[in-house]
Amino acid sequence: MQEITTGDSSVVNATTVKLNAEPLDASPPATKKESAARAALAARAGRTLTDLEWDRARERLLEFVSILRAWHQEVTPTGFEVGKAA
Repeated sequence: MQEITTGDSSVVNATTVKLNAEPLDASPPATKKESAARAALAARAGRTLTDLEWDRARERLLEFVSILRAWHQEVTPTGFEVGKAA
């Protein structure tokens, strides 16, 4: 990270601006779980996945997880429903 200090002779305090080396639109680094999922899919495929293949697989995995979560919420009784059944 590069620091740039600017100041004006009429201003007593200097302003320090920190510049990141990476562009603003760069995506955040992959999480450990995401990296593990990519490695598992690559091992299953027997080769390294391209970024495009990983993006498609990631979208499908996220869609699948959202379906599972919705299903789990439908079949899991709430505390209120459990109390009524007893």
